[in-house]
Amino acid sequence: LPCMAQLNSGDPEGFGKKRPFDDGSERDGGNKRQAFGNGERPSAVKMLVSNKVAGTVIGRGGATIAKMQQESGSRVRVSNNAEYFPGTQDRVVLVTGETAQVAHGAQLVLTELYENAEYVQAGTWQVPETITLNLLVPNGASGQIIGKGGENIRAMVEQSGAKIQLSSKDKQVPGIDDRILTCIGALPQVKKAVELVVFKICEESSMGYSNLTTNYKAFGGGGGGGGG
Repeated sequence: LPCMAQLNSGDPEGFGKKRPFDDGSERDGGNKRQAFGNGERPSAVKMLVSNKVAGTVIGRGGATIAKMQQESGSRVRVSNNAEYFPGTQDRVVLVTGETAQVAHGAQLVLTELYENAEYVQAGTWQVPETITLNLLVPNGASGQIIGKGGENIRAMVEQSGAKIQLSSKDKQVPGIDDRILTCIGALPQVKKAVELVVFKICEESSMGYSNLTTNYKAFGGGGGGGGG
């Protein structure tokens, strides 16, 4: 299953069912936009999640997003139903806020998918020992992620225990500034890797996303309305 954390031991029971809350509109739990003074851009990270599990991130009536936002202080948005990142069947989860809030919010997304979800609690799906998480990171932050001679990415691998790999620049979708960063490991390792990556890409505002929305429709990202 091609998922943000690719659920590589098969589809959990009920993943293919249409959920009443997943109506194709972008969800953020009803929170208003966060205000950042002096023109400051919020810190952010983007995650890829399969269309089948997007409903788990959203929750009934947006309840799960609202809970994650309240707990982390971040804002969480999910792209519209069937509105994918180009070249994938994955929807985009955008987490914004202050850097620590973003890191916490992204970790909570993983918690919902692998610990709190109904299919996990019910024991109908076994969480794999190794999970795969795909992040979207700004191309402008790639040098900061890798570091001189690869020192930064090696340090993140050592600190987290996860395997971290940045897609090559020639695999970028034309016109899109984002590259895919893959983290592979046990759930705690991937959670730590997410935290380290978020703090790395948010060190300087100049390295942020040029597209601070979930909408890639103009680049062949599938149907649905605006995501920003």
